[in-house]
Amino acid sequence: MTSPERITIDIPDSRSREAVLHRPPPDRATGRAVVIIHDATGFRRDTERHCERFAAEGYVALAPDLYAGLNPGCIVRVIQSMRTHDGEAYAVIDAARRALASDADVDEARIGVIGFCMGGGFALCSAADQPFAVAAPFYGHVPKDRHRLKGLCPVLAQYGAKDMMFAPHAQRLAGHLAALDVDHEVVMHDGVGHSFMNAHTDLYSTVGRYFPPLYGGYHEPTEADAWQRVLAFFNKHLGSSSLGSGRSEGS
Repeated sequence: MTSPERITIDIPDSRSREAVLHRPPPDRATGRAVVIIHDATGFRRDTERHCERFAAEGYVALAPDLYAGLNPGCIVRVIQSMRTHDGEAYAVIDAARRALASDADVDEARIGVIGFCMGGGFALCSAADQPFAVAAPFYGHVPKDRHRLKGLCPVLAQYGAKDMMFAPHAQRLAGHLAALDVDHEVVMHDGVGHSFMNAHTDLYSTVGRYFPPLYGGYHEPTEADAWQRVLAFFNKHLGSSSLGSGRSEGS
């Protein structure tokens, strides 16, 4: 992999956000790209870990910092976006997608989005509003109104069966996507709760798996299975072959 780049992405009203960009090795470039949206704890080492693993698979991976370095005003606006399914966070995600679409190594028709916890909810709704080609929300919030998700690209959603708070959202999402005739997979992983994909090392992540309602904590075997599902689903909808220059023919 090449070294990560710290970049600034512009969003409306002359504001900006910092983001980290990871590129694949030149011999692994595919033209595919992905926006990675962090969980409610903010932009952490785990976010970059996901960028690195996508880059190793041939993706240009971009992860914006929704909180702008834990800026209180930004955090409040992000939480408002989470509640209203509209607002600043979606502008940041769209700016990240646009940054990838304008990148010489990216085919703008082959950009996916993935998010975790809070980021899973943002990934889901962003994919309904913006021209992403595929979405992979993890244990995220699902709107009650299925029409909020009208226009969705193909979706792979994954949840933990022990997650008492968000497991019901998996059932809601499956119903929405079936009704909307969206190509989808909704996977419920037995024996784990929330955050099984996030390798945080703080106290809550260490002991939280024992406590309701989330029973949250990293679980490496489940992550390995979930990651392979993501790669297969993205390959299905974005293609997996190397394109050399990173652009598909005719783009």
